[in-house]
Amino acid sequence: MKDLSMPGLERLMTACEKYPVRASTRKHWSGAPTAGVPVLGRPLDPMLAAFYSRLGGLHLYLDLFVEPCDEQVNGILMANEDAQRYWPEPFRSLLIFGCKEASSYTYATVPSLADARGFQPVVEIDPYEDIYALPIASNVDRFFDTYARYLELVYETLGVGEERGAWPAFPWEVPELIATDRTLMNMLVEGRFDFLMFREGVDAQRTHKEIREWIAQLRAAGT
Repeated sequence: MKDLSMPGLERLMTACEKYPVRASTRKHWSGAPTAGVPVLGRPLDPMLAAFYSRLGGLHLYLDLFVEPCDEQVNGILMANEDAQRYWPEPFRSLLIFGCKEASSYTYATVPSLADARGFQPVVEIDPYEDIYALPIASNVDRFFDTYARYLELVYETLGVGEERGAWPAFPWEVPELIATDRTLMNMLVEGRFDFLMFREGVDAQRTHKEIREWIAQLRAAGT
């Protein structure tokens, strides 16, 4: 897995060094899980395994948190055990690997949508009220690349890096970044993520309308 190219992760780490991002990492653990190893019955994504072959975890202060997996703690296992207690299917079948710090928004891979290489797309799960998930990357490294572009946007293009309250919400307010992932867009058009986005519930119709409007923004940005 150390040989698997991860330019997105490299771009993200470069952004963390370039901008005043309070980032911390954990030391790689030789016992980290490898590609395909089951985590509560779900296969670990190869790119996620490649991440853990390099780092034991990643934390961007008040922002992105990638679960630690080292000699001290197996955050991947703990996060997924907790979700299995409370989440309904099909969300219990996703594989959580991170979150937005100080919130319940969670990042996870979708094992059932893995491609021929075993690479799994990434979604952001919103468990508030009626749970649903938004597709945000066609694979884990593409997720890191998109997040790096997000940091570049807030620090360079918008110049609001020091004003966290002015940051556009990820991923809702940055469709132009998500739409550059052509593989993801093709999967969206094919309806591959519908089972995670359009759920029944009290606020379902309101949420469905918001999601459909967001997808329209993605498609417009991608043309």
